[in-house]
Amino acid sequence: MVNRRAALKQFLLIGAGAAIVPGCLPGNDKALQALNNISITRQQEQTIEALAGIILPATKTPGAKEIQAPAFVLTMVDDCYKKEDQALFIKGLEAFEAFAKEKAGKSFLEADAAAQNNIISALQAKQGETATDSLLYFYTKTRALTIQAYTSSKFYMTNIKGYKMLPGTFKGCVPLQNA
Repeated sequence: MVNRRAALKQFLLIGAGAAIVPGCLPGNDKALQALNNISITRQQEQTIEALAGIILPATKTPGAKEIQAPAFVLTMVDDCYKKEDQALFIKGLEAFEAFAKEKAGKSFLEADAAAQNNIISALQAKQGETATDSLLYFYTKTRALTIQAYTSSKFYMTNIKGYKMLPGTFKGCVPLQNA
């Protein structure tokens, strides 16, 4: 005979196991960032992270990855773009992966840093030529959103631009000539 306490423990263990096990199964390739309107794989999410890291690499200052620019890019596309533009962005992401395989012989993530830079250089050279519209759309939007994320980050606004929330301090007890 099982008492109530043992039954509750078993029920909680089974419930927790049912919640955790699906995430541990192989083949679960969903992106880590929760998106409502677009669906990307973890590999595609990592491709955007790598591309943002090349667009704005870390030097003495934090790069795009450190300020979470890839998450900003995906959030903006997911929340602020029209359905047609979201579909074009995803199609461009797939075209970018195919373009990388064509240029480097392997995926963008598997390529070394020199090959990744060559892929980006080849893509920039094709901007006026034969690159597909979705490929150029993906690259230009990712680049623009990465730069926007960086230039609106706390680090950039406070350390580089010198932004201050208030226009100046108020000196109420000082005569006007001394202020």
